[in-house]
Amino acid sequence: MDLIQRMMKITTLLAENYGEELRQDQGTTDPFKILINCVLSQRTRSENAKRASESLFAEVKGPEDILKLGEESLRDLIRCSGFYKQKAKHIIGISRELISEFGGRTPCDREQLICLPGVGPKTADIVLCYAYNHPTLPVDVHVAKVAKRLGLVEDNLNPESIKEALEAMVPPEKRWFVDSTFIRIGKRYCRKSMPLCGICILKVLCDYPKQE
Repeated sequence: MDLIQRMMKITTLLAENYGEELRQDQGTTDPFKILINCVLSQRTRSENAKRASESLFAEVKGPEDILKLGEESLRDLIRCSGFYKQKAKHIIGISRELISEFGGRTPCDREQLICLPGVGPKTADIVLCYAYNHPTLPVDVHVAKVAKRLGLVEDNLNPESIKEALEAMVPPEKRWFVDSTFIRIGKRYCRKSMPLCGICILKVLCDYPKQE
């Protein structure tokens, strides 16, 4: 079967197991909150990022509140996320840019998002996908790993090339679903070391265990 057919089978199997529930897992559709949550999630465990986000957004709502808060108070609120000094600088820089360049609103343009402090292609795509419902497919370490092990993309491809390859296989309306489910598969089964191939729901479509 070709790659598009293979992806269709994978998507069908994922839908049978996860359905539409993953839309609710994102917790928010607020573009500013999603953007800042991505910054907080850099180089830390998801639990730590979640705690930092809850602490921060109990005190603020938007970029104006961030600037009123000040860097020292911001650091204290997000300390549990790790690398909090650098993240605080990025969050303040983002807030300033949003106010000065976009009237306090989070842009819905990929290049404009990437120009913000501490924001890369993956973060921009997450904001576009989950806040603005753009038909883009964000690629993080989990998505890249699962796509490679399923044989959908070559091992030597970079994230941007993986994104282009996956988007060529997945209909626009299904891209958020593939992203969400690949992340879940990557965290639960398709681990970097000691993957749980034997109980993975995609094992019937995956050749990776045979290579081990």
